[in-house]
Amino acid sequence: MRIELATEAGSAARANEDFVLAAPGAFVVLDGVTPGPRDPGCTHGVVWYVRSLGVRLLAAAAGVPDRPLADCLADAVAGTAAAHGGGCDLSAPGTPQATVAVGRLVGGRFEYLVLADCTVVLETGGGPVAVTDDRVERAARGLRLAAAALPEGSAERAAARERYAAAVEGLRNRPGGFWTAAADPAVAGEALTGSVPASGLRAVAAMSDGASRFVDLLGLGDWSDVMRLLASHGPAELLSRVRRAEAGDPERRRWRRGKVSDDATVVHAVPGASPGFRRRGAPA
Repeated sequence: MRIELATEAGSAARANEDFVLAAPGAFVVLDGVTPGPRDPGCTHGVVWYVRSLGVRLLAAAAGVPDRPLADCLADAVAGTAAAHGGGCDLSAPGTPQATVAVGRLVGGRFEYLVLADCTVVLETGGGPVAVTDDRVERAARGLRLAAAALPEGSAERAAARERYAAAVEGLRNRPGGFWTAAADPAVAGEALTGSVPASGLRAVAAMSDGASRFVDLLGLGDWSDVMRLLASHGPAELLSRVRRAEAGDPERRRWRRGKVSDDATVVHAVPGASPGFRRRGAPA
């Protein structure tokens, strides 16, 4: 399997809270949850968390191919929780956490896992199918839309955004809400998983929501356009087009969104192609 990837921070003023890593026949994409104003109860931070979790998850997924991906995620979450040490309160709502996408080739099949709003796109002869967990979007959609409808920079919008953020925090990792990888390995049971025959798979893409906004927020194309773009120009070009669109709407009037630019990561994998890896940075 040939794997190509790109990642870029949403702002030069902040560290990239996404994480991507690949091994022969496997990859992981993590999108760290930006902490809110409340005390996270942890001194390590989101960047440390996504790197620690991502390394463990890829090692489990690539190193133990007969272990289900949900079990690999549970093991990685448990291992990362232990690595915090005794000085962190992992029960705090703001403890470091992430959304997750995993893919791997095993025994003639391609297996995938998605937790929260990362996306995996499977391209077969029938066209692309996007797999994402929309519980994040559904959980507090009304509050998000209400905040987005208010004037940019207004006190009313700021207050509405605070209500939205508080509602999302209250729904995270709760029944009836949505689920992210944090400190409880049981969350792996909430992930979306599946597999398809590798023989019928033309290509796979996986991305954080900062990249999937190409389709689901900015409307720059559909999933067929995404897969054609990745095949012809690579992941860096997809990120570049997202950034150009965002830069043309700095006041968020055309596209209502929480962040002008978000951390963005894309993996493009072609099963059956000559094995190899390529990392390309997108222009700032």
